[in-house]
Amino acid sequence: MKKWFIVSVLGVFLVSLLFIVLPGKSQTKSYYSGDAIAFQNKLYVGSTNTSSLEIFRLDGETLSLIAKIKPLNPRFNTAEDFFDMKFSIEGNRLYVYAVSHYTIYKYELTGDKLALIKEVKNTYWEWYNRIDKFGNNIVTLSAKGLKIFNNDLEVINAFSFYNLDAPYNTSATNDRFVLSINATELQVYDRETRATVKNIPLNFKYDKGNRRAYQDHDYNLYAVDDYYIKKFDFSGKLLASFRHLDYQGFDVAASGHTNYVYFSNGVGVVKLDENLKVIDSLWTNNLGGYAGWAMGLKTVYLNGDKLVIFNNSNILVLDEKLNKLASVAANETADAYPIENLYLSLDKNSAAPNSQVAVSGGGFLPDENLEVAFDGVKQATVQANNRGRFSVIITVPSQASSGGKDIKVKGLESKLHYSISFRVE
Repeated sequence: MKKWFIVSVLGVFLVSLLFIVLPGKSQTKSYYSGDAIAFQNKLYVGSTNTSSLEIFRLDGETLSLIAKIKPLNPRFNTAEDFFDMKFSIEGNRLYVYAVSHYTIYKYELTGDKLALIKEVKNTYWEWYNRIDKFGNNIVTLSAKGLKIFNNDLEVINAFSFYNLDAPYNTSATNDRFVLSINATELQVYDRETRATVKNIPLNFKYDKGNRRAYQDHDYNLYAVDDYYIKKFDFSGKLLASFRHLDYQGFDVAASGHTNYVYFSNGVGVVKLDENLKVIDSLWTNNLGGYAGWAMGLKTVYLNGDKLVIFNNSNILVLDEKLNKLASVAANETADAYPIENLYLSLDKNSAAPNSQVAVSGGGFLPDENLEVAFDGVKQATVQANNRGRFSVIITVPSQASSGGKDIKVKGLESKLHYSISFRVE
């Protein structure tokens, strides 16, 4: 490994964490996953990490945004979120599959335009976490398992195998074996026998995370844990290993056209030969902008290997010598979010008219303005703190009749609301 790979790594790691996980506050969205493909001698990159389906094309030294859309809910005339996407070349045409809630969308990408070809909504309340291509098959993953579709989005097979804790971690490079990484091991699932045929132990310091393994044409398996990248034969025998910097291992990938293997571990990307001997490495912290953190990794063969790195604050494209070709910075602000469940409490559950009642609660957006109503009548407006919590004193209206009433608090921005019962004496 190069010397600079060790220098200031801790600082890079801490800065990246601050960039990603400051609780509740609006911040720039992070690129951590997506897909890439070569089509008609052009490199295309896609991601849904901003909740929109974004398609980029490599034009010289520029990664150009050529399409950005959200699905429309016609019932409420509102834009919804995409959760995952996948490119697919079918009959010399380039298609993009994407999922949102219970719906699969199929688009054709022609030039700079996305045209909706098909939209299929399931009727059995299956919430799609991911869409991918396993070998030649389009697949979805959810808490109900893995489903195989044809190109017309008709289900042709289904399996109970899934990784609910980390749906991203399930992948396949052929039509038979599915690889999935959990907190302790690499699982190999055989679609023909419908059973897990191998469990290979891995070593993680971090319990959860987005990680993917790779299987080559000789059925060798590659996985990176938080200490080593490892190569196994299909029986689980360790064939080779290389110790990296003891940071979280994310993805292992190869184009399938060369003998090179690449992996990402946050601080950067490493290129190895098929025996896991290091050829080159690159620190990606400042390569595409502030707070780079190499996570998702895709390799595409286009006049040599091309690497696409979902690098937290940006998306990077490298050539096979790890020279930067282009990058695009994340610039969409993430939505603020509540950091705990909604709740309310009162200092007393009953009181006479004109009495004061202390109302407190949480689960709203940070710094959000809240409206407090007694029996449907507004009594106060209060601002939540930076954790979405509040407290306020209201007065029981003098004209309130005796009996059960309702105290309701509503977020004016989020529209989140919660009620608690109160009795007027």
